[in-house]
Amino acid sequence: MTVRDWAIVAAALFWGVLVAALCLLVMRAVKLLDNVIGTVGRVTDESVPILRGVNETVAGVNVELARVDTIMAGVQSITSTTDRILGVVHATLASPLIKAAAVAAGTAKAARALRD
Repeated sequence: MTVRDWAIVAAALFWGVLVAALCLLVMRAVKLLDNVIGTVGRVTDESVPILRGVNETVAGVNVELARVDTIMAGVQSITSTTDRILGVVHATLASPLIKAAAVAAGTAKAARALRD
């Protein structure tokens, strides 16, 4: 065998070892990919029920918020009515009280003037 033949054999062995190494790397990559796919499947299986529960919870919260909005509208109506009633009571009582205070002050002043 010549040097050229030995070089061809060495190159063939080199390429054979290289192909074998690449095959091992590809097999490891496939195994890793299978593990990742399994993990993603398990995460999906576990997260879908959780998301359904969250969806139901959000729907319940929306119902409760609608109830709170209704209650707030009622409270606002009651507050508005109370303000109007207080305005009427103030208008009804304030004028006579002011007049009564004025009469009392005038009577007191007249009584003092008569005493003096």
